Amino acid sequence: MFKVMKDNKIIGVSEETPVLLDDYDVVEDTDHNVADYKHYDGEFTLHDIEKDNEEAKQNRANAYAIEVDPITAHIQRLKDQEQTEEVIAEIAELSAERDAKVEEIKARYPYSE
Repeated sequence: MFKVMKDNKIIGVSEETPVLLDDYDVVEDTDHNVADYKHYDGEFTLHDIEKDNEEAKQNRANAYAIEVDPITAHIQRLKDQEQTEEVIAEIAELSAERDAKVEEIKARYPYSE
């Protein structure tokens, strides 16, 4: 794996030896692979999967509290009412909406492998 360096910053990573202009340095890194690096704010840095997953877990928890919990509370209030066909249909609709919201949040804050 190769790192492309400029001004002591990693500005690119590649499995192949890059062909570059003279103002860039190419450094071979035999300890890591391209997947070990994460692009952020114009440069690449090594990332810690456990740290990334902990951050995703916290982001998910916050999003669930803000976006999913109100739907759950609404469903619960409806369950306390007389279970007419309309109420049962609304509960089913809200449950599907909640399930979709959970999947959306999981996609927004994925866990690293």
